[in-house]
Amino acid sequence: MNLPFNIARRYFFSRKSGGSFNLISIISGISLLGYIVGAGSLLLVLSVFNGFESLFINMYNKFDSDIKIVAAKGKSFEINQAVYGRIKNIEGVIIVSKTLEENALLKYGERQNIATIKGVDENYKSVAEVDSSIVAGVSMLQSGDTNFAIVGQGIAYQLSVDPEDVFNRLGIYVPKPGVVDALNPEEAFSHAIISPVGIFGVQEEVDNKYVIVPLRFMQKLLNLDNKISSIDIKISKDKSMDEVKTEIEKILGEQFIVQNRFEQREAFFKIERTEKQVSYLILLFILFVSASNTIGSLYILVIEKKRDLQILSSMGLTKEQAASIFKYEGIFLAVIGGLVGLILAATLCILQEKYGIIKIAGTESFAIDHYPVKLKISDMFLVFITVFILGWITSIYPARKAKQLFLG
Repeated sequence: MNLPFNIARRYFFSRKSGGSFNLISIISGISLLGYIVGAGSLLLVLSVFNGFESLFINMYNKFDSDIKIVAAKGKSFEINQAVYGRIKNIEGVIIVSKTLEENALLKYGERQNIATIKGVDENYKSVAEVDSSIVAGVSMLQSGDTNFAIVGQGIAYQLSVDPEDVFNRLGIYVPKPGVVDALNPEEAFSHAIISPVGIFGVQEEVDNKYVIVPLRFMQKLLNLDNKISSIDIKISKDKSMDEVKTEIEKILGEQFIVQNRFEQREAFFKIERTEKQVSYLILLFILFVSASNTIGSLYILVIEKKRDLQILSSMGLTKEQAASIFKYEGIFLAVIGGLVGLILAATLCILQEKYGIIKIAGTESFAIDHYPVKLKISDMFLVFITVFILGWITSIYPARKAKQLFLG
């Protein structure tokens, strides 16, 4: 039988009259409430960050591939067909697409803008989910020998692109390598015209940058037959991106850079995770300050139970056991408060995810109108361990004081 544990449990759950007990009850109640609010807030903030991360991943899924291959040097390359075939035959690879990108000047009517033109082959729609992101017009890049363009929502707004307007076409101007003609600047550009038939909306960063055109159109415009700037790959859901990435790297060697979905947006995900870590540390500090009330509560309890300790000493209780009583008491406060906070926060997360109770103000142009949340078991475990450690830390001083007052 763990005697200190049972005594601590009795102190925690027992009720008796007396002014000192009322004071202890108030301070303990404040400590318990601090743990409840702190643990719940921690889980809620982590879940909201998870929700936003999941939201942006789903957005980028419509444009980015699971794995992307680019040249380590230079903007374009020509892939060996035998190597290309080996990549396609890797276990887990579903489909492979070739793309060619270049910055260009766009002209539509009287308006101009700079954008990145992304030439894609017929497999790209299966690699990315462009069709599901169309907000106006249709998702069509080719019809026989006729080429069409799909324009990002931000660029479409800046150029006033109307997919229904069959008379206005999109002019694309790309600099010719090594050609500079100050007297006749137009000669320094390769240019072509194409009909914009659709507008896509993925995420502001993408919408303000990209125009999608057929690969053959892009290769002809740049005079880069058979050359591409990247290979995009879709893998099966039951296969790890990192495993497939490693297999591709073995085939290609150091001449190419292989990126998984997160590495393609490395800066964004680093910032998002840094913000999550900073928020966790700030809330952890607030929780620690709140949990400090436990020190006062336990200290008063030690003073009040001095007579009990003397009686227990005469019955054989040791100093270490006396200290353990108040360590258990601090952990009881932390664990019970933490569990209640986690349950309340988890319930709120589930309700928010299902019903979108808490709205985001001013989100007329955003993808959703409520705060996204995603509850993770790993976050619940992290918060529980954090609260448990805080409970143990705040019980150290009262336990030491109990040893000093103990007469044994």
